[in-house]
Amino acid sequence: MGILSQEQVAPLADYDANSKYSHAYQTLYTNIRLSWDSQRLKPQTILLATPTAYSGQAAVAACIATAAAQTGTPAVLVDADLHTPSLHQRFGLSNDIGLSDLLAMTSITSQAVASRLQPTVVSGLRLLCAGSTPSSGTHWLLSSRLQDVVTYMCQTVAEIEGKSGIIIFHSAPVLDSIDAVVIATLVAQTFLTIVSGRTTRSQAKQAQEQLQCVHAQLAGAILVDV
Repeated sequence: MGILSQEQVAPLADYDANSKYSHAYQTLYTNIRLSWDSQRLKPQTILLATPTAYSGQAAVAACIATAAAQTGTPAVLVDADLHTPSLHQRFGLSNDIGLSDLLAMTSITSQAVASRLQPTVVSGLRLLCAGSTPSSGTHWLLSSRLQDVVTYMCQTVAEIEGKSGIIIFHSAPVLDSIDAVVIATLVAQTFLTIVSGRTTRSQAKQAQEQLQCVHAQLAGAILVDV
């Protein structure tokens, strides 16, 4: 799908839109966009995950979401890594409420989802933080509540923007917990981030097999060259 250098995991908004750095992510997002169903009216949902832990994965997700917003596509970035949340720090936002709070609710509503989408410094990009509600993560992700979150989020984006957008989930590594596999069953496409020199062939294959076992739509891989 795309190859990014190690320096290309810094905040995209810090760079000129015409820079090579920005162009790399804009090209990557364009490749993702071209894989969509052209007749799709509701927001596209995708998962970005790594086989094993990689500190730059959150930045990759943030930059792709930023590239989408910069091209005029309404974007929502979801920090679904409830084990080690970090996207709120990258955007300088509060993590007081977010995904974990929604999953802890008895009944999720579109209003509850909308109230937790925080605007960012990037026009057209909103962030759903991981949230601060103590949790073990997985048992909530396995519940039907996550499906409700995805459904209501799609509705909210469509209502707010009046057009199709993109919802990007950033999750814990595939081989570290079941969370990524669960999310993959609920989104339209999943992309694996492979880190050159760190992700082994065996790890990439194991992650692919786990995703295929749940019939996830594995649409491609992003190679980060370190």
